[in-house]
Amino acid sequence: MNRSPVALLGALVLASAPAFATNGYFSHGYSPAQKAMGGAGTALPLDGLIASINPAGMVWLEHETAVGLALFTPIRKYEAGPRGPEASNGILSITPGQRVSHNEFFPIPGFAMSRPLGERSAWGLAFYGNGGMNTEYLGNSAIFGEGMQGLSATCAGSFGGGEEIGGQGDPAGFCGEDRSRAGVDMAILFVAPSIARRLGEHSSVGLEPLFVVNRFAAQGLAAFAQFSNSPKQVSDRGHDFSYGVGYRLGFMTGIGQALSFGASFQAAIKMSQFKDYAGLFAGQGNFDIPQTWNLGLAWQLAPKHQVAVDYQQINYSEVVSVGNPFDSNAFVNQCAIPRLFYAMSGGQSGSSDPSPACLGAATGPGFGWRDMTVYKLGYQYQGQRSSWRVGYSWSKQPIPAQEILFNVLAPGVVEKHYTLGLGWRLNDQLRLDAALMYAPERPVQGRNPLSNTEADLLSLGGAGLGLVDTSQAFGEDDQDQSILLNMKQFELSVGLSWRY
Repeated sequence: MNRSPVALLGALVLASAPAFATNGYFSHGYSPAQKAMGGAGTALPLDGLIASINPAGMVWLEHETAVGLALFTPIRKYEAGPRGPEASNGILSITPGQRVSHNEFFPIPGFAMSRPLGERSAWGLAFYGNGGMNTEYLGNSAIFGEGMQGLSATCAGSFGGGEEIGGQGDPAGFCGEDRSRAGVDMAILFVAPSIARRLGEHSSVGLEPLFVVNRFAAQGLAAFAQFSNSPKQVSDRGHDFSYGVGYRLGFMTGIGQALSFGASFQAAIKMSQFKDYAGLFAGQGNFDIPQTWNLGLAWQLAPKHQVAVDYQQINYSEVVSVGNPFDSNAFVNQCAIPRLFYAMSGGQSGSSDPSPACLGAATGPGFGWRDMTVYKLGYQYQGQRSSWRVGYSWSKQPIPAQEILFNVLAPGVVEKHYTLGLGWRLNDQLRLDAALMYAPERPVQGRNPLSNTEADLLSLGGAGLGLVDTSQAFGEDDQDQSILLNMKQFELSVGLSWRY
């Protein structure tokens, strides 16, 4: 089957994009020029990928087509510690040790074009990956029902998705089927046609329909299937796709001779559900795109010197699968205990009815991410043929310490980005841009609330029959296992622009 170059490029972006995990799971920037400025550019249109943050900038560009390629290297790892010396029984703990996520090199293509439309308008088209997560941990194991005779099992894989190991058996059916790899693979592709129009001599507005495709897969999470409202749609289902349509609005204006201001707003995008993972994500497979908005200033310090400053807000908490917290007491008491006793008693006790505390429910466990505020600062020296750029961005990472357990799968804990780059005019039509990015480690440490409990097997049985109150027995305490998440990143980006 023949494919157009644009369709092929879109497929390549989607295939490569899951490595993105910088500001949460959004990229710090999109074109090489923008990335070199720390991602700042809401008020400074450098190329067609201004569409990724402010479509109003399209009208200030020339007739241009640009392609780019980034080599992105995220190094993600977790380290699970032992339980405390006075720990009692446990529901779930990861076997102590460190694991580094497999796959550390990702090529990420991009594309943008801008076209004048008369003297006061312009249109454009851009493809870019606006987010993603990717982890793949090999080996290790998980322990279920630790200290509870007749319930305990050790299963291969960081979340117990593999076969039973250790010879203790698996009486409660926790273990999966020979899937010792654990991780997720998510990519979000935006296709963004845009139109912009000048308002007077110094201002412009822009409108951008957004067509979004999200691809997701999870592996090694089969041990959680019985704690889901849709047990067959939790793990190892291959890649599933979700689709949505949204919009972004933009505004840009000059303030005096040397200062410009830009603002943009992207509404939350309702995505179709991941049907193959309806039992994993809260809201029966919900994974909407969060609302974001940007404010920016660009200051022409001197004829050759420019400074750009951006403020970005990403509202992760509005998406239930991302923002819902993990309430360990509700999860164990209202979901795990009834399901376990239903399975172990052959349906004579407990319950398998849907529960609002189970995976897949609208109020079920999510990643517990906070909203993010990102500050970006960039500087550009623009010579006759070359442009030198440097940038910095900083934010508070979105993962609270008490949400550490499930975020082993999505350790988006980077907070700072250091960037630099170079633009070079090869001739009157061609320009080459390059950028380097380094995001240093920012470890986040928290406790696994399921690794130590105040409940023994007898009290669990009483709770299953409604005779014992264990409503506060499964929260975080100082004997719980400690888990540390960490990530650092490197990126090299190059782009070629053709102006005509």
